[in-house]
Parts: sequence; C-alpha cells; structure tokens
Amino acid sequence: METLTKIKQFLIDNCCLSQFQVWQSIKGLDFSLVLSHHFDKQTPAPETFVNENIRPYEAFTDYYHHYSNHTTIVIRMSKSSVLNNEQELKQIIDLHYLQLMLDREKYIRNKMMESIRDISVLEDLDDLLKKILENALSVIPAADMGVLWMYEPSLDALFPKAWTGGPNQEISKMRMKVGEGIIGKTFKNNESFILTNIEGIISESSNISSDNLFHLYNSVKFDHLKSIISVPIKVEESTICVLIVYQNGPYPLLTKDDQQLLESFSDQVSIVLRNSKLYQNLKKQNGLLIQRDAIHNTLIKLSLQSKGLQKIANEIRKMINHPLMIVDLTDHQQYSSPTHLKWNFPLDNTILKTQSFFTEAIYSQSLYIHPIIAIDVPIGVMAVEMEEDELFPLNKMIIEQASSVIALEIIRNQTLMDSYYQSTNDLFNDFINCREYNLIRKKAIELGIDDRPYYMATVIQIHPHADFHFLNMQMHKLISQIKKYLGIYVSIVFGYGNNVTLLCHFNHYADQDFVKKKLELFHNNWIKIHGESLKTGIGTCYPSMDNIAKSYSEADKALSFLISRQVNSIVNYQDIGINHLFIHQPIDDLNSFVNEVFHPLQSNKDGTLDLEQTLLAFMENDRQATQTAKHLHIHVNTLYQRIKRIEEKLQISFSNTEDILKIQLACYLRSSIVSLN
Repeated sequence: METLTKIKQFLIDNCCLSQFQVWQSIKGLDFSLVLSHHFDKQTPAPETFVNENIRPYEAFTDYYHHYSNHTTIVIRMSKSSVLNNEQELKQIIDLHYLQLMLDREKYIRNKMMESIRDISVLEDLDDLLKKILENALSVIPAADMGVLWMYEPSLDALFPKAWTGGPNQEISKMRMKVGEGIIGKTFKNNESFILTNIEGIISESSNISSDNLFHLYNSVKFDHLKSIISVPIKVEESTICVLIVYQNGPYPLLTKDDQQLLESFSDQVSIVLRNSKLYQNLKKQNGLLIQRDAIHNTLIKLSLQSKGLQKIANEIRKMINHPLMIVDLTDHQQYSSPTHLKWNFPLDNTILKTQSFFTEAIYSQSLYIHPIIAIDVPIGVMAVEMEEDELFPLNKMIIEQASSVIALEIIRNQTLMDSYYQSTNDLFNDFINCREYNLIRKKAIELGIDDRPYYMATVIQIHPHADFHFLNMQMHKLISQIKKYLGIYVSIVFGYGNNVTLLCHFNHYADQDFVKKKLELFHNNWIKIHGESLKTGIGTCYPSMDNIAKSYSEADKALSFLISRQVNSIVNYQDIGINHLFIHQPIDDLNSFVNEVFHPLQSNKDGTLDLEQTLLAFMENDRQATQTAKHLHIHVNTLYQRIKRIEEKLQISFSNTEDILKIQLACYLRSSIVSLN
C-alpha cells in the first residue's frame, strides 16, 4: 500500500529510525503486522483497547493512534529510539487510516455487488440466503454468527431459514412467537436495534420460552456474548423476516455503522425473497439488477478515471433524468447539470448533519437532498429537483451509489490539495530563507510568484479543533473564501496545521489599503458565520520580492503578539509599535511587572487612592509639574507632596534615569494590557 511506503520512508528519513514496526487493528479485531523494518518479527501483538497513546515495554515502545469505530494504528520502535516529527508523522498515519477506510468501503461495495450477482445466478433459495449471510459477516468482521428468521403465517411464528458462523442443526427446531425475545420484538415493532451489553441482551430475551431456550443452548454457546444487531426485512411493505448477528469476545464491537450496513444487506434478502415469491417477475427483477450493476460500474469507472465532479454530475443526470447539483463543502464549489442551473439553498446545520435522504421545499422547488459524509464529517451535498413520488427505487439507488463516488472524488481532491499545501509550505520556507538574488528568483518561479512592484504577507490562525478532519475542512473553506475575497491580489495561499499563509502582490502601493479592508471584512464575516475565532497577523507592504521574507516575519510576529495576548483579532505589524519587544513575553509576566509598580499605590488607606492617577498623569505630561497639576485640578504644592509620597512608596527617585525608565515602561504596559483585554 502506498501510504505504508510513505510511513516507512518518513520513519527512516525524517525520524531516523533504524528499527520499527507498524501494526493495525480494524474495528477492534486482532492486530496484524503490516510493516516491519529490521525488527524482531517474533514480538507479541500490541494490546487491544488501550486508552493511552504510549505503552512502554522492556525492549520496545508502542505509540498508539486511535480512530473511530475501534480502529487503531500502532508504531512500534526499539526502547532506545526517539520519535521525532510526531505531528508530521500523524498526518501520514491519518492518510493511511483514510486509505484503509476507503479500501474497506470498496471491499463492502464489492461484497454487496457479489451478493447482488449471486441473486441472478443461484437458484436454490437456502444456499442463496446462506451466501448473503456469509457476505454480511465478511463486511462486518466483528460479527461471529448470523441467523435469518422467516415468519410462517400457519404457525404464527418465526423459524430459522438460514444461518452461518456456528449454530448446528438444533437451531432449526426453534419457533419464536411474535414479540418473543429479540427476534420476535424486532418483527413485531418492525424496527432494527443494537444491544451492546449483556444486561440489555438478557433483559430483551427474558420472555423466551423454555423450549426455545433449550434448543438455542444446544445449538450454540453464548459464553462470551457481548453485542447483537437485529434488523427486520420487509417484502412489499410487510415484515416477513428478521436478520440477526451476534458478536462474542471480551468487549462489545458492533456499532451503528454495522447496523446500517446490516440494514443494507437486509434489503438484499428482501429482494431474494421477493424473487422467490414472485417468480413470474424474475426477468424484470434481473433487468433491474443488471442495470444496478451497470450504474455501479459506470460510476466506479468515472471515479477511477478522475473525471471530476462536473462529469459525475452530468452522468448522474443522464441516469435519473432530473436536474441536480453537487456542492463541495471543502471549497463551496457547485457543479450543476445542466450547467446553467443555480440554486442558492441554505446549507444550514439541519442539512449538514443529516446523513439520510429527505425532501426540502426551497423557493417553491422540491429538492431531494443527500449529504455526502466521509468519516462522520459532512463534506458535500447532492440536491436533485424532484417530487417525493418521483423518487423511484432505481433513482434512490443511483443517488445512494453516486454519493459514495462523490465522497471519494472530494476526498481525492482534498488529499491532492493537502499534498500541494505541504509541498508549497516546504518551498516557501526555502524561499524565505534565501539571501542570494538569483536563488530568490529561482524559488519564486517554483512557487509561482510573479514579479510585481509590491508584496505583503499575512498569517491566519484557525481556531484549533480536536477533530483533525473537521479542522482540515475548515482550512480548505478558509483558503477558498480568501481567493474569492481577494481575487487578483492573491499571489500564493496555502495551509499547514491550523495556520494559513497568504502572500498578496500589488501593482500600486495604495492597493494594500483595499486588501487590508477586505481582510478585515473577511475576518469578521468568518467569525459571524462559523462562530469560531481567527487570529490574523499582517506584515508590512514592501517593494520587491527580496522583502517578502521580511514581510512574512512581521506577519508571523504580529500573529505571535495576538497569541501571547490571547486575543482573537486582526492586527498589522506596524500598529504593534513598541509591543514587538514583548511579543514572546508571557502575559502573566507583564501583568506581574505592572502590579509590582502600581500595587503599592492602590491602597485606600491614608488617602493614597489618588497616587495611582497622579503617577499616570505625571508621566503622561512628561513629568511637567505645572501642566500635571492643572490636569489634576490641584495646587502644584499638593502635586509635589504626592510625588514625594510616590517616591517613598515605590522606593524610587524621579531624578534617577533608570527609575524613570522603569515607571514609563510600567505605565505604558498598564495602558497597553488594559486596552487589549
């Protein structure tokens, strides 16, 4: 796998490791060794369900990277080794995890298509149902056993029609009444559900008859049962079957995603039963399946050929014969078919958080909307103009399958952009470190920086987020909007981590004022729309690309100033003034220094409350007694008395230049800190 090769090269080249291993556990299953470099292959597998990120052993250390759905990737290295560049390594491991999930999705689709093809090949119903059960368990690796129960009206009970993964023939003697146990309740309520603790399983099974319990325990052992998923199967709006899977082991591993996947397989079982019951419609059903296969192949071919979202939108419209639009939320680009179609429908939280189909009446249009989800993060939206009754099963099937292809295309584009940003970040760092004229020009050409009269650098920090994928999407959105806001003035813009670097070029020096206003407007709108803060530092506009490094350094310092003051704002380096001397000084240290000077003057006792204001006015008026007394509306002799008391309390002398400098600095910082906070 390409991502494993990247991990190997990074550990060797960037982390300087001579011995390491990579282990992975998908959906809580046993760890498998996927990469080993000069390491003893007899080492034991990592421990499962470890909460911490680092687990040291006598001879080696395991570094855990945890993901959703009980998926874990472990980097194992010798005890003497030191892991460097952890943040960059995590990005590569995240990419490997994403590739694993994409491969898993492809595998699931292939297994589902395999089951669909079996429907038109196998004639024996029992063999066919067992095959579908086996495919269901193969894409739900945590499940150990599956049973398909069918309702028999003459018995008013459900009986095992097919099973796989463990039960012996004894299970065929069971007869579950409607409402009896988990199977009977699933059938009665016509709702799927998941149980992930033994107490809940026992509770839901408490009304099973003694005869059924006898046959059940004689057919299979449940010593380590931990979770169950049970789904109903309907044929022509009537529930006739229940599909149930069981998971054994030390921990519950079945998830809501598995429940949705099993529901998909239940649809296949429904098709099988319908074909068996309505054999006269076999040709029609087979035609539908062939069409589904053709649709799948067409969409997959588009995805593999990287034709782009516009081409995918055009193909989907041909299939469903309805106008549609795809919105890529990573950059808010719209791809409509026909291309002149424009819908300005609001992408509110309801639309973005919904992971299923629903209709929405927008501006008198009835739109069928399907969010595109990847790793639990909404990355796109597909909207089709149609009424509720126009959503035929085939149309829904096309949209469902197309959503996966769209998700793959968006993720591919985002991955390419991430790679571009990474390389641009590296090139830019090389560029700003150049000092020789010809080398600066050469690096500028590599970066695509045109030769312009003026340049100005800006660094923007996005509010950090625990969810890496969400943060990454926010960064892509921000960069896309910057390009729209600033247009022709953007020379280069790229993201790295949670920072975005922007370089603007100008033909006229005055153009910088327009760009600064646009940046301020963009900054405020982002906070208003997304409810998340930004910190934006702007460097000085300089002539010639020789000064880009200087402008960038200033923008970085301006951002550091905002970070040190814990302020969510936008600031120009030129406006920082003397504060640039304190950029890297902790705010607590500055407060401590100010309090050291003013605290002795802040007591209410013996009338010293006026001393603080007197000192501030005295320094503000450049220690001119007459002017200060006039400002305070007191007699000059009263001022001299106060100044003497100030000198006594602070143990200073206004004739000592060092003391004067200390007081001036304290007064300035007091005003600066108060104004910022």
